[in-house]
Amino acid sequence: MSNFQNLALKHTISCFFNSLFREYQNYSFEDVRLERAKVAIAVEVPQKGSVLIPLTKKSLLGRHEYQGDFYLKSANAIESLSFDATVDLLLELLCQHWNEPSEKKRIFVERLKNSLHNMELSLKARHQDLQNLYSQKISFAQAEQGLMIGHNFHPYPKMREGFDDKDFEIYSPEMAGHFGLHWFFAKPEIVHLQKAASFATEEWTKVLFNSDVKKSIPEGMIPFPVHPWQAQHLLKNQDVQSYLKSGALVDASLTTPNTWYPTSSLRSVYSRQSPYMLKFSLTLRLTNSIRHLTDVEVVRGLQVYDVMNTAAGQQFRKEHPQFEIIFEPAFAALKNTDGGIISESIVVCRENPFQKEEAFEENIVVSTLAQDNPLGGETLIWQKVEEYAALAKTSLAEASEKWFEQYLKVALKPFVVAQSQYGVLLGAHQQNMILQIKDGLPVKAYFRDCQGTGYSEHGYQLFHQDVASLTRENGNVLDNKGNILFAYYLLVNSTWNVMAALSHQKGVSEERLLEMLNEFMTSMNKASLPDSSFLDYVLKEARIYQKGNFICSLQNLNENTAANPLAIYNLIDNPLATKKTETVL
Repeated sequence: MSNFQNLALKHTISCFFNSLFREYQNYSFEDVRLERAKVAIAVEVPQKGSVLIPLTKKSLLGRHEYQGDFYLKSANAIESLSFDATVDLLLELLCQHWNEPSEKKRIFVERLKNSLHNMELSLKARHQDLQNLYSQKISFAQAEQGLMIGHNFHPYPKMREGFDDKDFEIYSPEMAGHFGLHWFFAKPEIVHLQKAASFATEEWTKVLFNSDVKKSIPEGMIPFPVHPWQAQHLLKNQDVQSYLKSGALVDASLTTPNTWYPTSSLRSVYSRQSPYMLKFSLTLRLTNSIRHLTDVEVVRGLQVYDVMNTAAGQQFRKEHPQFEIIFEPAFAALKNTDGGIISESIVVCRENPFQKEEAFEENIVVSTLAQDNPLGGETLIWQKVEEYAALAKTSLAEASEKWFEQYLKVALKPFVVAQSQYGVLLGAHQQNMILQIKDGLPVKAYFRDCQGTGYSEHGYQLFHQDVASLTRENGNVLDNKGNILFAYYLLVNSTWNVMAALSHQKGVSEERLLEMLNEFMTSMNKASLPDSSFLDYVLKEARIYQKGNFICSLQNLNENTAANPLAIYNLIDNPLATKKTETVL
């Protein structure tokens, strides 16, 4: 194996097993006498024996580190297994356990191989860039395109079903992709334009076109941007073909500058020259879903803009100057011949705070900060701790605590206040949270991707009279299930990953970081809060819910269209409410 194959396999092993053991809990930790490990995860396989998966670090937060060797232990012997053989054995067990047909196993394995292949391609192509990423100050775009591992609790985080290798090279952030937009001109009657009531820019696609192309627009037409890969899918749509024949839609055939960069989410794109970022529908399966936007979810982005421009919303923003929501105040789509929206054509207008000078500040997405170093070595968070420790002339342990204190203050607190005092539930998973870093420390937080935003009953009562689009019919006024979703994204997905990446033998342990988190959350749980249900849930419940990416993948579900999103959630031990002992091997 080449070094890049080995690295890709190492990261795949970590993501696969950490996602599995969050959901399949019929395993134990077993003391072993192996050459490089003292503890292994043991999984009983009926009639076969036990699969042993040796660890190099056991984590309180589920982010274990793996030796990379596998064994089958029977009554008489212990034999070495390859990763492929281990996966095959475990998937057979899991299909029986979850009552899934063998065809699901075949699809799962194909996607696992696709993710592994893509990871190897990108590590090989980007290894020089990655050395710079982990040794120099980095920009917003570099951080977005530096997320090489992806979701570290997903069995195949870099699966791209619909891309060939050439598509992957051009359109993926992992390959440092960049391209120009594909522009159409459309007659107003076939375009659905919708904006937040308080968003002043009526013709945002014209503003975008003029910043991107600087050419004249045919009279009576609206410029309509399309992701260049998605354009090939739209051109196959019968209604689009009809519009092109009638002249209601014109393919502009413009060569636009290759200054648009896919961000870590792939379907969102960024240009330093543009006042807006864009989020597109893509007819592509990434991790758990085909990435088509829906009119219901994009309206929620408009809601957030109007909510935060009410008196109460402005008060929240004033209270948290170190926190900024990157708003999505408008969207556009082509209509079908019945007047409905062609979901494959939806494009969201997202404000761009990272222009000009701001483009070169260290605004780093949390998922890149917290990922395992793609080439091996320390995480980016730990390197920032080292930077701060050197500048402040303090110990690494003190620097680690200071880093986490800053994270709690600038990032975690605004989300908790938004929920507990204003009834707004922002879906703060680690790809939606960006930290501005100065002198090694987080000093500001940004939140993006407003479409998953929900409201508690308190939030609905506070805002619905001022925001006409905030209705119960939209489906995002939530009962207590909102706390399950909110806690998963903010704590399990984001904050626990920050803590796992920040913990270090030379710094602080996961146990100490959990104490700090518990103290901070407890200090926020005041009797005067309009809604303490979220804080009560995460501080008092011995088990809390997390999203089951493994079972979702094995069942081949499209998460975006699932009737009940909580069906793939499962209970896990809550380390905030349950004291345990961390073991570092």
